[in-house]
Amino acid sequence: SGPADALDLLKCGPLHFAPPDLETFPCLGLAMGAAKTGGTAPAILNGANEVAVARFLADEIGFYDIPRLVEDALTQVSAVPAPSLEEILAADAAGRQIAMR
Repeated sequence: SGPADALDLLKCGPLHFAPPDLETFPCLGLAMGAAKTGGTAPAILNGANEVAVARFLADEIGFYDIPRLVEDALTQVSAVPAPSLEEILAADAAGRQIAMR
Protein backbone atom coordinates (compact mmCIF):
# COMPACT_ATOMS: atom_id res chain seq x y z
CA SER A 1 0.00 0.00 0.00
CA GLY A 2 1.26 3.45 -0.89
CA PRO A 3 0.19 7.10 -0.72
CA ALA A 4 -2.24 6.69 -3.66
CA ASP A 5 -5.24 4.44 -4.14
CA ALA A 6 -4.75 1.34 -6.26
CA LEU A 7 -5.61 1.80 -9.93
CA ASP A 8 -8.93 0.20 -10.82
CA LEU A 9 -8.83 -0.27 -14.60
CA LEU A 10 -12.56 -0.94 -14.66
CA LYS A 11 -13.36 2.47 -13.14
CA CYS A 12 -10.68 4.75 -14.58
CA GLY A 13 -12.25 5.37 -17.98
CA PRO A 14 -10.62 4.99 -21.38
CA LEU A 15 -6.87 4.88 -21.63
CA HIS A 16 -5.04 6.21 -24.68
CA PHE A 17 -1.58 5.01 -25.63
CA ALA A 18 0.94 6.54 -28.01
CA PRO A 19 4.41 5.47 -29.09
CA PRO A 20 7.10 6.68 -26.68
CA ASP A 21 8.82 9.94 -27.56
CA LEU A 22 12.45 8.83 -27.76
CA GLU A 23 13.64 12.36 -28.53
CA THR A 24 12.18 13.68 -25.29
CA PHE A 25 13.21 10.56 -23.35
CA PRO A 26 16.56 9.51 -24.87
CA CYS A 27 17.42 7.11 -22.02
CA LEU A 28 14.35 5.06 -22.92
CA GLY A 29 15.71 4.62 -26.43
CA LEU A 30 19.11 3.67 -25.03
CA ALA A 31 17.48 1.11 -22.73
CA MET A 32 15.47 -0.35 -25.60
CA GLY A 33 18.65 -0.63 -27.66
CA ALA A 34 20.52 -2.30 -24.80
CA ALA A 35 17.69 -4.78 -24.34
CA LYS A 36 17.74 -5.57 -28.05
CA THR A 37 21.52 -6.03 -28.03
CA GLY A 38 21.29 -8.25 -24.95
CA GLY A 39 24.26 -9.88 -23.31
CA THR A 40 26.04 -7.42 -21.05
CA ALA A 41 24.59 -4.29 -22.72
CA PRO A 42 21.87 -3.84 -20.06
CA ALA A 43 24.50 -4.13 -17.31
CA ILE A 44 26.66 -1.50 -19.02
CA LEU A 45 23.63 0.78 -19.27
CA ASN A 46 22.63 0.16 -15.65
CA GLY A 47 26.07 0.92 -14.24
CA ALA A 48 26.47 4.09 -16.28
CA ASN A 49 22.95 5.27 -15.51
CA GLU A 50 23.32 4.79 -11.76
CA VAL A 51 26.54 6.79 -11.68
CA ALA A 52 25.20 9.50 -14.02
CA VAL A 53 22.04 9.96 -11.93
CA ALA A 54 24.09 10.08 -8.73
CA ARG A 55 26.35 12.71 -10.29
CA PHE A 56 23.33 14.74 -11.35
CA LEU A 57 21.84 14.56 -7.85
CA ALA A 58 25.20 15.71 -6.46
CA ASP A 59 25.11 18.72 -8.85
CA GLU A 60 28.23 17.49 -10.67
CA ILE A 61 26.56 17.27 -14.09
CA GLY A 62 23.45 18.60 -15.78
CA PHE A 63 20.30 16.58 -16.33
CA TYR A 64 20.91 16.34 -20.07
CA ASP A 65 24.38 14.92 -19.45
CA ILE A 66 22.82 11.67 -18.19
CA PRO A 67 21.91 10.21 -21.61
CA ARG A 68 25.26 11.37 -23.04
CA LEU A 69 27.20 9.49 -20.36
CA VAL A 70 25.05 6.39 -20.74
CA GLU A 71 25.48 6.45 -24.51
CA ASP A 72 29.24 6.93 -24.10
CA ALA A 73 29.38 3.80 -21.95
CA LEU A 74 27.32 1.79 -24.41
CA THR A 75 29.53 2.80 -27.33
CA GLN A 76 32.86 2.40 -25.52
CA VAL A 77 32.26 -0.96 -23.82
CA SER A 78 31.69 -3.96 -26.06
CA ALA A 79 28.71 -6.08 -25.07
CA VAL A 80 29.44 -9.75 -24.43
CA PRO A 81 26.75 -12.18 -25.61
CA ALA A 82 25.67 -14.98 -23.22
CA PRO A 83 27.82 -13.61 -20.39
CA SER A 84 28.86 -15.25 -17.16
CA LEU A 85 28.06 -13.56 -13.86
CA GLU A 86 31.62 -12.27 -13.72
CA GLU A 87 31.26 -10.71 -17.18
CA ILE A 88 27.98 -9.06 -16.17
CA LEU A 89 29.57 -7.56 -13.05
CA ALA A 90 32.59 -6.41 -15.08
CA ALA A 91 30.29 -4.77 -17.65
CA ASP A 92 28.42 -2.93 -14.90
CA ALA A 93 31.73 -1.75 -13.44
CA ALA A 94 32.97 -0.61 -16.87
CA GLY A 95 29.78 1.37 -17.44
CA ARG A 96 30.21 3.02 -14.04
CA GLN A 97 33.84 3.87 -14.75
CA ILE A 98 33.01 5.60 -18.04
CA ALA A 99 30.17 7.58 -16.44
CA MET A 100 32.63 8.91 -13.84
CA ARG A 101 34.69 10.66 -16.53
